[in-house]
Amino acid sequence: MFRPFSPPPSTSLFPVFLLLLPFLPPSLVSSSLSHTPLSWTSPHDPCYYLDGRPRHCLSEFINGAYGVPANASHSLQGPDYDSNITTLTDLHNPHNLTCWMARGGPDTGEWVLTLPLGRRFEITYISLQFCQQGEPSDPISISILKSMDYGRTWRPMQHYSSDCLGDFGLPSQTVAQTRHQETEPLCSDPRPLQKQRGGMVLAFSTLDGRPSSPDFDHSHTLQDWVTATDIRVVFHQVSKDNSDKREEARRRDAPLALSDLQVGGRCKCNGHASRCRRDNTGQAVCVCEHHTAGQDCDVCEDFYCDRPWHRATPTHPNPCVACECNDHSNKCRFSMEVFQQSGRRSGGVCQKCRHHTAGRHCQYCQNGYTRDQSKPQNHRKACQPCLCHPLGAVGRWCNQTSGQCLCRDGVTGLRCNRCAPGYKQGKSPLRPCIRKSTTTEECVSYCQPSQVKVRMNLETYCLKDFVLKVQVKGMERSGPWWQFSISVHTVFRTGSTSRIRRGPQSLWVPDRDLGCGCPALHVGRTFLLIGAEEGERGWSPEESRLVADRSTLALQWREHWSPKLRGFRGQDKRGRCPPKHQRHHYREPTKPQSGYIPPHLLTEKEPLSVDTHSVKVEDAQTSVVPHTHSHTEADVKPTEVTPSPYTHTLVCSTQGPG
Repeated sequence: MFRPFSPPPSTSLFPVFLLLLPFLPPSLVSSSLSHTPLSWTSPHDPCYYLDGRPRHCLSEFINGAYGVPANASHSLQGPDYDSNITTLTDLHNPHNLTCWMARGGPDTGEWVLTLPLGRRFEITYISLQFCQQGEPSDPISISILKSMDYGRTWRPMQHYSSDCLGDFGLPSQTVAQTRHQETEPLCSDPRPLQKQRGGMVLAFSTLDGRPSSPDFDHSHTLQDWVTATDIRVVFHQVSKDNSDKREEARRRDAPLALSDLQVGGRCKCNGHASRCRRDNTGQAVCVCEHHTAGQDCDVCEDFYCDRPWHRATPTHPNPCVACECNDHSNKCRFSMEVFQQSGRRSGGVCQKCRHHTAGRHCQYCQNGYTRDQSKPQNHRKACQPCLCHPLGAVGRWCNQTSGQCLCRDGVTGLRCNRCAPGYKQGKSPLRPCIRKSTTTEECVSYCQPSQVKVRMNLETYCLKDFVLKVQVKGMERSGPWWQFSISVHTVFRTGSTSRIRRGPQSLWVPDRDLGCGCPALHVGRTFLLIGAEEGERGWSPEESRLVADRSTLALQWREHWSPKLRGFRGQDKRGRCPPKHQRHHYREPTKPQSGYIPPHLLTEKEPLSVDTHSVKVEDAQTSVVPHTHSHTEADVKPTEVTPSPYTHTLVCSTQGPG
C-alpha cells in the first residue's frame, strides 16, 4: 500500500520546528519555510523558473519518523526486547497521548531506541517528547547517534547530561569552538526542557552551534554531517549515591515514558528534486530533475554527461548537460582529460556515431564520405559517399570538406573522372591517362642522363642537407606541387638551418619531378630520404618547408642500413664533418656541360681513404615510368678501398623501373 511521504496534519511537527527557529541558519529557515506543503500548489515546477531555466529546489520538509516502527532494546535483556513500536511515531494528539513505557526493574543498564528511516535524509532536528507534564527530577544522560550506511556503523551526534565530564568525558558546551570541531558531538545540560501541550520536549538541532551553518549549501562537511539513514537514541543508566535507599529504589524503578519521536528533515536529493516518492519496491526515491538520476539524484542521466555532476546550490543549479553529438548519436561518456583540455567547459565524448559520421561530436565524416554542404550538420544525410572513379582515383577516400578524390597521375576532376590537360586516354587500368608529348626518354634525361657509379662516404654524407628515415602516409595535390604527409622515424642528418624533428611532417615535391619518378615515393612505404643542399629549393611554396625534387634520392628502406648510418651520425656529432663554410671544396659542379647531374651523384675519381663506413650507390639507367619505381634488395660487400679491420662498406643499389 502506497504511503504518502509527506506527513499528515499534525499539531506537533511545525510547533517543534518553530521552537528551533532561533537556532537554525537563516538560509535553512527560509528554504524550509518556503518549501512547506503549501508551496506545491504552484502551477510550475519548483525546480525551474517560468522561462524554463533550472533553479535550485528542495524536497518537502517532512517528519521522516512518521509511521516508521521503532525498535527498543535493553543492554541486559537482549537486543530485541520490544520491536515494532508504533506509539512513538504515530499521529501525535496532545489530547489523546499514546505513551511507550520502558519496563522497570532492579536491573541497571541502557535503553536503546533505533529508528530506520529507509533512505538518506538530511536531518534538521530530532525531538523527544516525554509523557510527564513536569520537569523530570531524575538525572538525564542521553546520547543521539546516526548511521549513514543503514545501521552497519554508528556515529554520535549529541550528548545530554548534567555531568558531561563525568559521563562522557566532554566539557559542557553548546557551540563548537572551531570549524574542525563542528562535526564532533557536543555535550550540554538539556534543562530546562521546552514545554508543549502533552509533555516536556527535548529537541536537538543538527546545525545549532556549528560555525559553517550559514554557508551550509557550500559546505560538503556539514552536508555529510546532517545526512543519516538511521537514528538511535540511548538512555544511559545514572546511579547516584544516596543515603535514602528507598529514594534510590524509587528512581531506579521509575519507568521511562515517551509519547513522541520526530525526525524533521528532507530526502537527500542534492537540490535536484522537489519531492520524494516510493517506487514499486517500497524504496523511497527522489523524483529527480535537471537530468539527474539515482536514488539521491547524485549522478547524471545517460547522455547528459558533458560536465561532471555537482550538487545544486541557490546560486548555481548545476544541471547535467547533454553531450553535443549533432543528432548522430544517443550515447556518450565523460572524459576528465578532455574536460581539463577544454578549459573545464566540455568533457563529453560521443560514442557509436551514426549516419557515417565520426569524431568526438560526430562532426566529421567517416573515410569514404564527404560533407554535403547543402545540408545542416545534424542532418542524417550530411555525409555522402565520395563516389571516386574506380580507375582514375587512388582508393575510395576523398577530402571531407571539398570532396576531392585522390587522382592518379594525369587524371583530374572532383571525382577523378577525366584526363588532365596534356594527357589522353590510355589503355592500362593502372595508367588511365598518359601524357601526350612527354616521352620516357625525356624523363630519363630530366632525372639522370648518364649511368655512373657513385660512392657516398662520410665526406659526401656531410654535404647532405638531410638524411632521414620516413614513412609516407598520404599525398594531396596543391597546384604545381604534391604535398606528402610523412612520419619521420629517424633523423640521421639535418642541416644547421633545418628544423626537422621526429614525428609528422609535410614533404613537398614538384609535380614534374614526381611525374618522372624522381624521387619515386609511394604511400604506405618507408624510404631513406637523402637531400642535397643544391636541391631546387627556390621552387618550394615556403622557404622553410621540407622539399624533395629530382636532386633527392629516395631509397626503399632496408633495415641493415641503420647501424651504418648511425655510425655516420656518430662521427658527425664528434666533429668529423667540417663547418658549413668549409664545405666548398667537397662540392662538385651540379650542372656540367654534359647535362644535369643530381648532387648526390658524385663521379668516382679515385679511392677515398676514410676510416669510416661508406655507402656505394649504383644507378642503372633504364626507362623511367612515373610512380612505378622499384628498389632491389641492398647487398653488403667489401668496398674497393682497403678498409680498416673494423670497417665495412654499405652498397645501396637503386634500379630504374623495368
